[in-house]
Amino acid sequence: MQSSRQPYRRRLIERRMSSFRTNAVLLAGSILLCLTRHAGAATPNIVVIMADDLGYADVGFQGCEDIPTPHLDQLAADGARFSNDYVTGCTCGPSRAGFITGKVQSTFGYYVDPDQPLNPKQGLPPGIKSVAQHIQCQGYVTGGVGKWHMGTAPHQHPNALGYADWFGFLGGGSMYPPLDHPSYGGHFRSNPRTWSIRDTHHTLPMLHNSKAVEWRKHLTRELTDAGIRFIEKNSRHPFFLFVAYNAPHENLAAPAEAIAQHLPNSVSAVPGVPPKSRQAYAAMVDELDLGVGRLIETLEELELSDNTIIWFLSDHGGMKRTSDNRPLREAKGDAYEGGLRVPLVIRWPTRVTPGAVLEHPVTSLDIGATSLALAGGDLNRAGLHGSDITAYITGESTDAPHDVIYWHTGKSPSDQTGAMREGSFKLVLTAGEVELFDLDSDPAESKNLVSHEPRRTRRMVMQWTNWNKANRPPLWRRSGVQDHQFAGYEWLKGTPHYQQASED
Repeated sequence: MQSSRQPYRRRLIERRMSSFRTNAVLLAGSILLCLTRHAGAATPNIVVIMADDLGYADVGFQGCEDIPTPHLDQLAADGARFSNDYVTGCTCGPSRAGFITGKVQSTFGYYVDPDQPLNPKQGLPPGIKSVAQHIQCQGYVTGGVGKWHMGTAPHQHPNALGYADWFGFLGGGSMYPPLDHPSYGGHFRSNPRTWSIRDTHHTLPMLHNSKAVEWRKHLTRELTDAGIRFIEKNSRHPFFLFVAYNAPHENLAAPAEAIAQHLPNSVSAVPGVPPKSRQAYAAMVDELDLGVGRLIETLEELELSDNTIIWFLSDHGGMKRTSDNRPLREAKGDAYEGGLRVPLVIRWPTRVTPGAVLEHPVTSLDIGATSLALAGGDLNRAGLHGSDITAYITGESTDAPHDVIYWHTGKSPSDQTGAMREGSFKLVLTAGEVELFDLDSDPAESKNLVSHEPRRTRRMVMQWTNWNKANRPPLWRRSGVQDHQFAGYEWLKGTPHYQQASED
């Protein structure tokens, strides 16, 4: 409908808002506060919305002209955007492992995407805690929607890691139409051949907690509906909600009516991206934007907006064959800026200045640390690696939240591959080969300064090498062999992946 495509602020004005409740009034009498909270502090709801493979320049507030994103643009206008936000990994699994646990994933051995989602040795290790668990301990209701990618064993299930209510899929992706869609020709219901890595990931069932559920809509719309249900159900309690959209990750698929609005000759020419791929990708970003608008509209209808913090980001840079990361160098899978720097927005009414641009480097780990601090938690006790950036985002401090940021983007500590940012300078290591860039003057990382800055280069290499000593051996290594295509989990019954566990 046309009205659903209008920016939510316009609809909000049309509906009115006769009065605004203060945070204290919203909380009074309805929330059991944690004993560790600071006296008099409000307890905000927290919503984190994560896109998958979204290009750095593929939203309007980052300068995109061929894909309309009115709801995301309004979110940025009502809040603040970060010009130097980084994630902890340049591929899906490692980046999400960092965000979900609040720890740099190489410190517990998570280096690569699981290539065998039903292999219990791949994914998060036993005993690790999530940010959601820490926030849950502060009296929050915790919920998650969408992509998991942290493993499928019982100890890796979202419910076991602090998400009291989970609706989504445990693999690294999912097909966008339901698996019985006529276009698949029955392929995903009974495949007699060996499953590919992608097909194994993308055909695991949709779960509500531990039970498989049927779904009928395009995936982005289903996930939005689930997020709305969680908000409506828990509107009287402080909540933490992680909405992990699969869009615009491949496979590229969007509703026909969405694709029709993005003709191949109307999308921008992006080097290396076929127009038809860009058309489907644009429609998927459009669907993502509509979903974000519906989530925000729900918060407004329930009069929760003033007391809800919304974060929006991507899990890493966009893919070369679909996305636009310009002016950044390279894409998903790279330690250059195009793989690690992502759009980030925060909206926090009454606390964050609308339209502000925050230029100091921050990381996705800071989202979890800040959220836990605002919930009343103790960051030192939780052992999170991010920083509480509340003072920075509210303008109470202009100090940089980080002196140095480190990454390991290789496959093990012995693989000297990663990056380090200190001030405006960024060191990039590729199997021991060294590059140095000044991002203030060269955000495209086009001029290697190693020969011009030999002393700085040597010092930074030594710092990165010393930091790397604390990184753990890999939890697993990719084998390229698909020998974990079946499992005996109850939630797999009715799928081609279910196989009764043997007695011995």
